[in-house]
Amino acid sequence: MGGGFSAGGLITGIDSGNLIRQLMQLERQPIVRIQGQIKELEAKKDAISGLASTLQTLRAQAQDIQFGTTFGQFQTASTDEDILTAKTSGSNPTTGSFSIEVVTLATATVATSSATLGAAINTAATLNASGISTNIDTGTFSINGVQFNVDPTTDSLDGIIASINGSGAGVTAIYVGGSDTLTIENTAPGNTSIINFGATDDTSNILDVLNLEGATQFTNGSGSTEVASSHNLGAANGLDTLNTVNFSGGAVTGGTIIINGVSIVVDPANESINDVLGTINASDAGVTASLDAATDTIRVVSDTQGSRTISFAAGTSNFLDVTNLTSATQAAGTDTQFRVDGGALQTSNSNTVTTAISDVSLNLVSVGTATVTISDNETAIIADVREFLDAYNKALSELRSLTRDKGVLRGDGSIRSIETKLQSTIFQSVAGAGALTTLVAIGVTSGDGFNASAGTQYELDEEVFLEALRDDPAGVEKLFSNDADDGIADVLFDFLDSIAGFNGTLAARSKANGSIDRQIRFMNDRIERIEDRLGQREARLRSQFTRLEQLSAGFQQQGQSLGALGSGFGRF
Repeated sequence: MGGGFSAGGLITGIDSGNLIRQLMQLERQPIVRIQGQIKELEAKKDAISGLASTLQTLRAQAQDIQFGTTFGQFQTASTDEDILTAKTSGSNPTTGSFSIEVVTLATATVATSSATLGAAINTAATLNASGISTNIDTGTFSINGVQFNVDPTTDSLDGIIASINGSGAGVTAIYVGGSDTLTIENTAPGNTSIINFGATDDTSNILDVLNLEGATQFTNGSGSTEVASSHNLGAANGLDTLNTVNFSGGAVTGGTIIINGVSIVVDPANESINDVLGTINASDAGVTASLDAATDTIRVVSDTQGSRTISFAAGTSNFLDVTNLTSATQAAGTDTQFRVDGGALQTSNSNTVTTAISDVSLNLVSVGTATVTISDNETAIIADVREFLDAYNKALSELRSLTRDKGVLRGDGSIRSIETKLQSTIFQSVAGAGALTTLVAIGVTSGDGFNASAGTQYELDEEVFLEALRDDPAGVEKLFSNDADDGIADVLFDFLDSIAGFNGTLAARSKANGSIDRQIRFMNDRIERIEDRLGQREARLRSQFTRLEQLSAGFQQQGQSLGALGSGFGRF
């Protein structure tokens, strides 16, 4: 018989399969114990990781105190925010109340083209070739109910004027060359009737292009109603490329212009007025330039306030000359003028003043007097101190829960030592704090009672704390952090950084491939070796029981043969 045969106890009557399973279960007990140990290690790893997170929160609270974000909190108030507002701008503002008189506000310098950009139109040329920058639609337009036809490819402005004046509309049209505008007035002296422009069935936009529709109507010297184009007819279009614009100053040449010392490139073949102004605004020239279509001029406003004028220089392009900015009319801005507590008149080129009160920024809104008060933000400080104590209490509670009774880390001396250190730190004496030497002096207590199950929980007596803060704010801060690095937050941060920091002892235990992971990996290797050994053991047992069945089968056959032989002898 082959060695792999197993009769499963059919010959011997022994249930070998069940017997082997029971034997293997007994021999697998070391694996079961190791697996239990692995579960305990995994639970410890999770607990240590969670504890590290809790301690990191406390560490962050201590670090905030060290950085001055807890005690470096101030609040400002203005008695009249319509005159000025205030906010802290530094870490050590001067506290107290200050009377601020705003005498004048700062304004920005504004430069405007000294003349219109576009050249006067040619009234004798066809409308399309006259220099009017907006396309005119072929169609009809109406004045006082009288309809006129217009074709910009054949009609000139002179022809349109003649048609109007020769009609029965009751108005007289006149082109004023000096202002490049069209004037229409009631022909009859003393006729103050409104001149009606347009009708619902009009199809041409010429009244709009001539800047008449919507323009202001007034009574002229003859006592008649008159209306004039709201701006010059040859006004430059900010979207047209520079070399197609009919500038009054001639064609624009390519090159550079210089504004406030900053060089800007001008490309007449590819850029429009708006393109150049956009480049100016995006540069470091410190100005904002725009095209004023109503006046056909460019307006440049200084980004900074004060009396400084804007510097324009032609460079290699004549753009500033052509747009009349080299000779721009500049309305110089004014400086802010103010007094602090009735003192000498001070000036600033901005309405945001940072020199009046140390580490305080004032935003001046209008002329007048307001009182600014700068004080410690007691509410925020108390909230931060309470948050610090809450983090402290949470850490101690979690440590106690993990190390007491059935805690996952019970018996772990290194974890118990963290709890001991935290409890001893909170009320230790601080030599570098001056007159205030412990947190007890500023109202930090362990509460009125002690709960054995919860452990010590620290509280803040707000009344005592505020009294200490108002009497000696610097001393209170030094209790937590000082130059000697022996404040509560200083000591606590250094300790927690060594415990819960990136390279701290807790991280060394709980991080991936840390000491706990290495223990688990070692135990899994042991389980694998034991499993290999048990597999071999089970194979041997099965082989031995199979051999036993085979032997028993052979003995049974021999017994049957001998029995048959014996029965044969009995017949003789």
